[in-house]
Amino acid sequence: MSAIWWQSIRYHRHRRSIPAAPVCRGRDRWGEYEMSYDQNAIAHKIQEEMERFGYQARTVSITHLPEVQEAVGGLVRQGLLDERLYENWHFYLDSNKNLPEAKTIVIVAMPHPITRVWFEYEGSAYPADIPPDYLAQKAESRAEAILNSVLKTAGYRVARAHLALKTLAVRSGLAEYGRNNITYVPGMGSFCTLVAFYTDWLGEEDNWRETKAMKACRDCRLCLQSCPTGSISDDRFLIHAENCLGFLQETKPGFPYWVQLQPDWQNALMGCMRCQFVCPVDKPYLAKIEEGPSFSEEETILIQNKTPWEGLSPELRHKLRIPGGLYPYMVPNLRARIEKQSKQE
Repeated sequence: MSAIWWQSIRYHRHRRSIPAAPVCRGRDRWGEYEMSYDQNAIAHKIQEEMERFGYQARTVSITHLPEVQEAVGGLVRQGLLDERLYENWHFYLDSNKNLPEAKTIVIVAMPHPITRVWFEYEGSAYPADIPPDYLAQKAESRAEAILNSVLKTAGYRVARAHLALKTLAVRSGLAEYGRNNITYVPGMGSFCTLVAFYTDWLGEEDNWRETKAMKACRDCRLCLQSCPTGSISDDRFLIHAENCLGFLQETKPGFPYWVQLQPDWQNALMGCMRCQFVCPVDKPYLAKIEEGPSFSEEETILIQNKTPWEGLSPELRHKLRIPGGLYPYMVPNLRARIEKQSKQE
């Protein structure tokens, strides 16, 4: 075991006092042992393992949890958050019930390019893009596995934290806000996913800071001008999310009539990326497209006909790579994408 990683090993037969540092107990061929860990080494190891996959992580003290919760609670009380949004996101006000002994919150950013899938229909193949957030499960699981490999080995516990992730990312210094209310991480732009965890490890570095917005947004209005529903305001960085195409799509299967009348607005299989497509900060990352699966005409028709998730073959469900609960929401966008592109041919 690397000396960077562990501090000391003491075997019970030596009858030495147990070190003050956190202890992991075990047994090997020489007998039972107690192993203590250097706290700085733990933090270093977490960063080292995250960087292997291109991830970035920050830690903040659990004492800031009320401020994270207030990021949503304050908006609700001020009437700045639509009731439908609050109903969808009320869990952001939850506390660390799944790990009451938590001392630290770890927030992780993982780069994730656009995923492009293809649908065959009436002799043509139609591309459709999927934003990072909808395909984040694999990266989230890997980040959790990395933390467990480091912290559980040292005798600590890890639990998922369902909090206001953008707030955590910005207040920890991991990201900055864009005018479009999306978080931008250096080296990733906005094409990344965020995930947070509680741990009872007491991280020595508390990265908490004031909210920051990108300097690049000061004299730029491109995202505001490109938003078809007027969700982005010139006077605040909090968007009118109740008008955002992404939210409207996820509120219920289908769109309000005024959106359905504008098929040209649709630009992705799930959600909306118009503000990201025009953002100068995101320009270097737009070409990084991950090729996803192709769907046969038979599969495309099954999806367009709203075949129930349970009625799809296991192979087709695996190809879709999205949680079953999101499946009904992609149908209107798929139809709009095919209609829009068929008119252009």
